[in-house]
Amino acid sequence: MGRNFENLKGTYDYLPDKQIIRERIKAVLQSEFVKYGFAPIETPILCKFDLLASKYSEGADILNETYKLRDQGRRELGLRYDLTITFSKLISSNPDIILPFKRYEIGKVFRDGPVKVGRNREFTQCDVDVVGVKSILAEAEYMTMTCEAYKKLGLDVEIEFNNRKLLSGIIFCVFGEISDDVLRKSIMLIDKFAKLTEEELLTEFSNLGIEEQKVNLLKEILSSDYATLKLKMESFNNSLINEGISEIDSLYSYLEGTEAVKCMRFAPYLARGIDIYTGTVWEIFLKDRKVGNQEFNMSIGGGGRFDKIITEFVDDGNEYPAVGMSFGLDVIYEILALKESGKKVCTVDLYVVPMNTEVDTFKFVSNLREIGVRTEMEKRVQKLKKSMNFANKMNIPYVIVIGEDEVQTKTIKLKEMSTGNVKEFSLYDYKGIKDYMNV
Repeated sequence: MGRNFENLKGTYDYLPDKQIIRERIKAVLQSEFVKYGFAPIETPILCKFDLLASKYSEGADILNETYKLRDQGRRELGLRYDLTITFSKLISSNPDIILPFKRYEIGKVFRDGPVKVGRNREFTQCDVDVVGVKSILAEAEYMTMTCEAYKKLGLDVEIEFNNRKLLSGIIFCVFGEISDDVLRKSIMLIDKFAKLTEEELLTEFSNLGIEEQKVNLLKEILSSDYATLKLKMESFNNSLINEGISEIDSLYSYLEGTEAVKCMRFAPYLARGIDIYTGTVWEIFLKDRKVGNQEFNMSIGGGGRFDKIITEFVDDGNEYPAVGMSFGLDVIYEILALKESGKKVCTVDLYVVPMNTEVDTFKFVSNLREIGVRTEMEKRVQKLKKSMNFANKMNIPYVIVIGEDEVQTKTIKLKEMSTGNVKEFSLYDYKGIKDYMNV
């Protein structure tokens, strides 16, 4: 009996029927990234732990989820938990990069956290970032790109968005003078409004020294639509609120009349609890929160503006305003896998079986491959019936058998496996065969 090594929890093997879906997602996203002027980069998976710890305050959940290890030199290392930190390091290490710099990276990241559908311990991030742009035009570009990308993936999405300046200003005005730590923890709690009961919420805020009356006022404000919230904010003369509203107004003005604005919904409670965000933030959800008859409330992508992290990381006296987002490949895959459940998948268009004609068949197959036909050749010596059964099991749509008669007459018969229909072609009519199969 062979060895049976199980995968670690939160890590998976993807056989072709699954990996084809994942590769399709990557191809669609990569095409969109390139169309919008983002250039590819690649950064290391293995990093110094000091680098990974530099992005967050001590005790942050994500540092507790970081895989830590040591090399033979006893240096403290870790596996990257996202692609933003290594991007920041890349900017710092390459002072000759011309700004604005737009990059995309599709790569593996690792987090030792809870495992559930769409959230693994080894997963792939598809990130797009721009550094060196202060204008809200950057965010507008992300909104249109997001709308187009998910549409090409066949997903009807809703982009929930907010502004961290606006949110922080509201918190200060409602709660009064609070420390940066209380502000940070309040933002994290607000981000969990939908997940916590009212009792849990009040208890958590009470632990921060915030009384119930103020929490209820905050909840009332954050339940407003944008027009109502703007009116409520007129009584607060707060610079953060004013900046946040100005940025949201600019975003709406740039996107007026586009398809993207139809996908967007202002969500004043959206915080994206991560410390790094300084302005616009957004998350993407399925519009009806369903896949078939199943509820699906998970975020499938998100991003925001982070003007300080790269500036502070590089620390050369210059500003490095940045905006970025991540498309959740693993959770998108889960959705498409559910939607396409039962659909037959094949990586081959044509299966060619030689009958003592391996040399001629190999040349025939090579010519078809040269013009883009995905072709497989039978390489085993076995009965024809077994070869045909293999083609059926692999869902290969067309089969050609080349025996000595076919070589002598220079004609072959193309069989469509689903119908049994047979079409005759010249042995050298490669283009005709390709056109008939419509591949």
